[in-house]
Amino acid sequence: MPASPAWANSTQASRREADPRPTALSAVLDLGLDSQIVEDSPVLRRWLQGPPNLLEEIRDTPVLPTRLQAGFESASEWRISLQDLRLGDRLTLSGDYRQSSENPEIRQYGSEVRYFLAPVGSRLNLAPQLGYRALEQKNRRLSGVSYGAFAVLALAPGAADLTGSYTWVAPQEPEEGQATLAEITAAYAISPSLRLAARYSLRHSSLARESSVGVGLEWIP
Repeated sequence: MPASPAWANSTQASRREADPRPTALSAVLDLGLDSQIVEDSPVLRRWLQGPPNLLEEIRDTPVLPTRLQAGFESASEWRISLQDLRLGDRLTLSGDYRQSSENPEIRQYGSEVRYFLAPVGSRLNLAPQLGYRALEQKNRRLSGVSYGAFAVLALAPGAADLTGSYTWVAPQEPEEGQATLAEITAAYAISPSLRLAARYSLRHSSLARESSVGVGLEWIP
């Protein structure tokens, strides 16, 4: 039998490199799978053509999702917030607003940017945070730059977690004093997009010193 021309051999080789089907087909034959199963399963084709890096996917999949919160603090305050809207790989934005249902002049609001020190897929993580916060108590007001730390412990990633934060508020006017805010939240998923949350808050400032317990719902977009 005459040998094939060199140009024919190179053309056939380039076709094999451009078409991933031969690789998948050989893998199907090796595993003893029916070719129709592969045709009907995009996930299986992906694994046969190029297995994904599962370790990298785990590290890059956030254990703490972006969530919209709504709930009550004790019996006299309501609160809404957006937590950990992802701006980058480890950078998130959070903000909240809370107000007394009995006296609208008593309220607190603010926002923070957080940068997580470990990969977002880590079950235990810590993030310094920086932002702005205001506290209003009838005719008195305390506002300024806020800074502190935020911690998360994922008991079951995406399903159950504990978060905690400690924040200092440095007022624009030194005579206003300084405020410290501490908060611990436990959340548990009751559906893929809905979670139940319980929260304990502690606030110390020149305006008031108080603690509260709250409950609410979290929606995961």
